[in-house]
Amino acid sequence: MKSKTIQITIPEYITVKQYKEIVDTKAEGNGERLIATIAALTDMTIPQVKDLPLSTIKDISDDLTELAFPKETFHAVIEYGDVLYGYAHMNQTTLGEYTDLENLSKDTMNNLHKIAAILYRPIEKHRFNSLSFMVKQKVKVVNNKVENPFDYYTIEKYDSNKRKDRENLFKDFPAHVLLGALSFFLATAGLYLNHILYLEKKMSLRTKTKMEKETMATLSADIGDGGALYTAFLNPTSYRSPGTKD
Repeated sequence: MKSKTIQITIPEYITVKQYKEIVDTKAEGNGERLIATIAALTDMTIPQVKDLPLSTIKDISDDLTELAFPKETFHAVIEYGDVLYGYAHMNQTTLGEYTDLENLSKDTMNNLHKIAAILYRPIEKHRFNSLSFMVKQKVKVVNNKVENPFDYYTIEKYDSNKRKDRENLFKDFPAHVLLGALSFFLATAGLYLNHILYLEKKMSLRTKTKMEKETMATLSADIGDGGALYTAFLNPTSYRSPGTKD
């Protein structure tokens, strides 16, 4: 009896849509969760996955382990769908986009693609002498090393109608990039909040300094990998990283 050959397409990275499907799964137990994960990350249905031999499931599981649990990394500039996108930094955030972010965050999981369309917008101009790219976890990211990447590019002005026109494209956006951006956003928001509380005398300098050190240590560990464009914080309004100026 001839053995049956099974061809399974493994994606290059987990998308926002796939990440949501995995998180939303109601599966109980490791077995059912594994089946749901394989179905979400391949072109197979759950019944098709259940019909696979255990040996094949193990092989697929080994291939998907790193993909399903990627390291969250922050990238200020990436190329997605042949378009250069830049992260919308908080110090340039308008009331309109902050309000939309706040409203969408009330149901974060269902609005991940919409949030991604706010945090990453097309770069209209930049002042890098040239762009150096590297592939990081199957994603094309800018590799230029500069003191403050946010000073080197200007993104499209926020427009909720443009965001709505573009948001469905971000269902295929790399989930680990978005998760890194969300962590970065929350950390910087925390730094700004602490700064405001201190100015209003609602937080002591000692507490503020301690919390900032903890936040900055986390940020440095998450985004300071010596490769892609990244920053290490000194204070809420100063962003620097090792490396030469462009």
